[in-house]
Amino acid sequence: MNTPPPTPPISCIAIDDEPMALLVIEQFCHRLGGLALTTYSEPHVGLKAICREHPRLVFLDIQMNSLSGLDIARNALPADTCFIFTTAHARYALEGFNLDAVDFLHKPFSYERFAMAVSRALRRIGAAAPRPATGTIVVKQDYTNITLNITPDYPHRSLGQLRPHPPDRRG
Repeated sequence: MNTPPPTPPISCIAIDDEPMALLVIEQFCHRLGGLALTTYSEPHVGLKAICREHPRLVFLDIQMNSLSGLDIARNALPADTCFIFTTAHARYALEGFNLDAVDFLHKPFSYERFAMAVSRALRRIGAAAPRPATGTIVVKQDYTNITLNITPDYPHRSLGQLRPHPPDRRG
């Protein structure tokens, strides 16, 4: 079976002055897969990294101690960089969207909401959404173990034929 070459991860930067917020973004990116994330708790250092690395996607807190995420988005992001605001301050949502933000995640946000925002950003930059890894599962049928290949393209073809085994009714 020919498998397509792996897609290089999408370069991402997260800037937030709250370490716990960065940890959540880092965990969600890892869970989602396909994203190479670098985090910065100091906005000025993160801004220099954006200028140096030209990431495809930036997660920005809005209200930080030394520099506003709105100012970064307004003045410093490369034209082909998508950004998602991650903030506890909903009052900035309209201004964020007026700056062409891909999305606005109001803290605390769920993994599902995060994944939806990243998917929207990937569509905008023309990148494929992260795909689940390939693998196998082993199914017992009578006295035989059957190995089924699971592919990211058609997992339902393998799994669609499985029936759950009835529970053991021994009492």
